[in-house]
Amino acid sequence: MVGAGGNPPVDHPALPVPATRADVDRLNDEADAVLMTSMQRSRELAGEALTLATRLAYGAGEARARMLCGYGHYFLSEYPEALRLFDQSEALAARIGALATQTRAVNGQAIILVTQGQYGAGMDRHLHCLQLGQASGDRVAQARSLNNIGNLYLDLRDFDTALAYHQDALALARDLGHDLMVSSASINAALDFTYLGRFAEALALNRATLAGAQARGYRQHEFLLRANMAASLLGLGRPAEALAEAGRAVCGSEDLGDRENLCDALVMQGRALRALRDPQARAVLERAAALADELGVSFRQTEAHGELSGLLEAHGDAVGALRHARLAAELDREALTEVLRRRTEVTAAQIKLEQVSHRAEQERRRSAELTTANVALQEAQAQLAHQARHDALTGLINRAAFEAELHVSVQGSAPVGVLFIDLDHFKQVNDTLGHDMGDVLLVQVAERLRRAVRDGDLVARQGGDEFTVLLRGVRSHEEAELAAGRLLRSLSAPVVLAGREWTVTASIGVAVFPEDGRDVRTLQKNADLAMYEAKQDRHAVRRFHADLSATALERVELEQALRAALDRAEFCLHYQPIVDAATGEVRALEALVRWRYPQLGLVPPGRFIPLMEGTDLIVPLGAWVLREAARQLQVWRRERPELRVSVNVAPRQLAQPGFAEVVQAALDEFGLDPQALILEVTEGAVLGQDGEAHVSRVAELGLPLALDDFGTGYSSISRLHRLPARWLKIDRSLIQDQGALPPARSSRPIVRALITFAHEAGVQVVAEGVERPEQWRDLREWGCDLIQGFVVARPAAPDDLVWGPWPLPSAQAD
Repeated sequence: MVGAGGNPPVDHPALPVPATRADVDRLNDEADAVLMTSMQRSRELAGEALTLATRLAYGAGEARARMLCGYGHYFLSEYPEALRLFDQSEALAARIGALATQTRAVNGQAIILVTQGQYGAGMDRHLHCLQLGQASGDRVAQARSLNNIGNLYLDLRDFDTALAYHQDALALARDLGHDLMVSSASINAALDFTYLGRFAEALALNRATLAGAQARGYRQHEFLLRANMAASLLGLGRPAEALAEAGRAVCGSEDLGDRENLCDALVMQGRALRALRDPQARAVLERAAALADELGVSFRQTEAHGELSGLLEAHGDAVGALRHARLAAELDREALTEVLRRRTEVTAAQIKLEQVSHRAEQERRRSAELTTANVALQEAQAQLAHQARHDALTGLINRAAFEAELHVSVQGSAPVGVLFIDLDHFKQVNDTLGHDMGDVLLVQVAERLRRAVRDGDLVARQGGDEFTVLLRGVRSHEEAELAAGRLLRSLSAPVVLAGREWTVTASIGVAVFPEDGRDVRTLQKNADLAMYEAKQDRHAVRRFHADLSATALERVELEQALRAALDRAEFCLHYQPIVDAATGEVRALEALVRWRYPQLGLVPPGRFIPLMEGTDLIVPLGAWVLREAARQLQVWRRERPELRVSVNVAPRQLAQPGFAEVVQAALDEFGLDPQALILEVTEGAVLGQDGEAHVSRVAELGLPLALDDFGTGYSSISRLHRLPARWLKIDRSLIQDQGALPPARSSRPIVRALITFAHEAGVQVVAEGVERPEQWRDLREWGCDLIQGFVVARPAAPDDLVWGPWPLPSAQAD
């Protein structure tokens, strides 16, 4: 990440002291000019300028020299001294009205505060710097502030927001023809692309920037670019080219003494060597890890130790691999905690700024009202007119105003698009935090939408958690979908509500005039239908098409049939044995719901569970499954007192405030102990937003948990130690890939590693989807505790169950 400011000065013997203020200005100009090409020379010149300006009592020259020296100390990581110099420069420049120097000094303050982890104060300084640049018309200062605010969001892992700021900075720098700022913003934008997985875009931008950096002698930028290019090439599966670029970055960074970029370059070099199966990879990664530890920068430590862990595991050094993996996991956990703290600080700073602005606005209005009664009357009339067209909570235009604007556009035959937006899981916010926090979220969503649309587009609140957008000048579905995608990304950054972090997702439907309707009602209806289609996947964009009406009708009919099925008791449970891998004996059964649909017969869960999970139907169905499984288990335990039954729990069901009590009531009704039922929850539900808080309520009652479908979602081994899970169920996809033949990659190393890590965490392992004897044999040899799959038995009704024991597969099974 490249900060827009300067390069480090280096101590040199003082030159002959100039005799006039013009000489101070010349020294400062020369120091500024070589800031990115010769760090030692720049520091020498700035130091001379400061000495002479102080002797001559030349305030403007002294303020500028202190600012340039501050950047020198910053690049040498001497942060307290750098901040002292920036504070002195800013105070002096403000006193004498040297606005350009003041702006750069405030920028330096912001960079130092962020580097020291004071993100709230840093954001405050960045915004102040931006205001100074706007007030003075200093577009270079504005570009610098946008670039550095982007860097702040990059640190917060909000890569979409970071990219938006960096691209704004880049566009402004290009417009100004400011080569240094173009290079800096380009490097940072390419880094955003890399973190977003857009490797081809990152590589193209880096290559274009590299040519300019080399031509202008920006050596530090050159080697930053080469390290970044290596990362992009690795992401594109081109390790040989990545190795060449990483090697150049290592040599150049060593020559410059840029230790942070050297660490990044070493990690890229190690990754490339590892991909090429070069034995030097270990030495390089060990050097990278040692340097990262010395620098103490957590994200570099996490990456270096993580790569080293993967290498050691591939070489069979399980102990070393586990040691580095645990270190990387601990660092990552600390980093995530720190990111959350920083986000909270930034949000607090932004809220504080909004409050200050709001108070200033209130004072302005009060003063205006006291000026004359006529002005007060005019403002009251304007307010009434505003309220008639705007939503009281969010300040957006309301439904009536939106429809009027859409009607004008349609009547004029102007090309427009309509987006219908519905927030996903908004009810959960209201139910968990209360309606006041729900209102806070709606206000934040409205502001994000307002910022994300183009000039001339309109955002409206339909009501509840629904919003609409009028896209002007949109001539195709593709163009409208691109705009919808930008809105979706703008909403996805986490928000903090009542001290808790929430991730906002939405479903967006798209309709375009005139293809999807020639009047207001039809366009809105069709955009709404497309949104309903997107709602099936959540966090998605869908365009309207002619078949959508029929599809939506089918879904509505199926949903109505499912609601009736609950009332008519059309659901039943089948059970599949979970068998001891070492003995072939039944240890537990998994309860699997089926639907006896009069028109279709016995319907498997894949046909109806996804629809139910998207509605409130999953909660009463889940409660019925728990009670029915407990009832049947009571019957079985008369002959098999140690038998247990596992029950799948949907994320929405788990998030219900009284869920733990529902489970306990089912156990109490049928006289079962808490260990009798095992609750299967997906890793996404547990490791996602507030998942750990939900499962902790269940664990407090002594109810055992199984982490289901492990390997298909978050797969956070580092957090497995902290979860109250008794079982880890490896997803069937990993079991089926055990025997994959080249060029496909076998999952055998992953499965073995998961078993090892789970046992280290004190968790038993269940392998799902075991269909062949040789899979059972291998899993048993690797220490897998339990297996489940067709090799043992298919799911069956209670009266049709086969209880085993099943014969173990022979050593020759194939």
